[in-house]
Amino acid sequence: MIRRGSSTARAWLRGIVAVLSLLATCAVRADPITGTAVSSPTWEILLTDFGYADFALDRRPGFVGREYLSGEWATAVGYMDPDGRMSPIWLQPYWFYPDWTSNSDFGVEDAIGPPSRGTPTNAWGFPILRSVVTNRLVRIVLTYEMVDSVSGIAAGIVPRSQSWPPRCLWTDRYVFRQTCSVTNLSGRVLRGVRLFQFLHGLESQAAVYDDRDYGGPWGEFHYDLTLQGRSLARDSRSGESVWLHDVLTLHADRPPAAWETGYYGRWDQDSHITGKPSVGVHWSVETNALSFRDWFEPPEGRYVSGALAFDLGDLEPGQGASCTFLLTVATWRIRMLPVRLHAVGLEDWNLLTLSAEPGVAEAARLGLVMSAVLTTNLSNAWRPVWRAACVPDPVRPGCFLFQVPLEPDRPMGFYRVETWLVP
Repeated sequence: MIRRGSSTARAWLRGIVAVLSLLATCAVRADPITGTAVSSPTWEILLTDFGYADFALDRRPGFVGREYLSGEWATAVGYMDPDGRMSPIWLQPYWFYPDWTSNSDFGVEDAIGPPSRGTPTNAWGFPILRSVVTNRLVRIVLTYEMVDSVSGIAAGIVPRSQSWPPRCLWTDRYVFRQTCSVTNLSGRVLRGVRLFQFLHGLESQAAVYDDRDYGGPWGEFHYDLTLQGRSLARDSRSGESVWLHDVLTLHADRPPAAWETGYYGRWDQDSHITGKPSVGVHWSVETNALSFRDWFEPPEGRYVSGALAFDLGDLEPGQGASCTFLLTVATWRIRMLPVRLHAVGLEDWNLLTLSAEPGVAEAARLGLVMSAVLTTNLSNAWRPVWRAACVPDPVRPGCFLFQVPLEPDRPMGFYRVETWLVP
């Protein structure tokens, strides 16, 4: 443990050995698993004809069927009316868990399926699927596929407006790609056409918008809305319960016109089973009022969401425009294992630096958590430092480096280094 503000630290950080008595409970979901699967070897997303998903599921050994998303992946479109007002409309008419009816006026022209005879595949051998939805003014063609990035792509985790050291996490190699093509069906010019993409993960606890370019594969998709969270899962291979750190990221290859991170309902106000959440980013989408808030970590630690908006310009009758999004996932297993601390220091009195070496060879990376109270268990007092990913230490081979700004409005506390393993 390292106490913030202390002048000494132990050379060895010992993980905490804890025996947890876990009571497994089963919750009845109000919605069935609906949608067409767009799959990869490690995960899949289940989509409706309107490009909406309430489920993204794990396919890795030991965790098959575990939910990544258990939230919302949804698209909305807006355009100016003759009086210059915009009231964006969701494509999906009915949302699941919580169940509510949206303002959608779209119908299905073509149900989700192969765009032509047979099942065409992309360059990576994955099927390409398509659906078409329309209302009286626009026709929207939605194309879906998985792609193989081989090494994963960068998911930014530092708010755009903040001066924290730039950091990213590298995602799973398999990436979901969705393209939305909007065509004007009306007999007049549609002005100010705007497309919105919304993301919510039930277990997500923090959200950030980061537009830094971290390079790597698909580096042009660096306009990132990243959600992070932790949950308990059962490894069916061993029967043990494990803590997992999940990352969900919406990536775009063009600067959004607006963005917002925030709630999708409140823990103490909304059931999250039935009824439209009373507050949240979804309301900002419907009123075309995204706030540009780029960081959100609610004190109750639940019901986090975000959205990006993209301007497609004015569309003449018959004219179209498109936008492409990526959705990625990443998962690590959290363990309290021995970690050797090589260096602790302060730079300019407000930047805490830690250099640590994993105690096990199979460590994928290290994580950092903080607590205002020193405890010797895995209690909720320990909160992840979401914006502080480790990087290889350039002067100490085999070690990882953390750099954490000590913000004046943050409480004093203790830091603990975790070991992150591939599940």
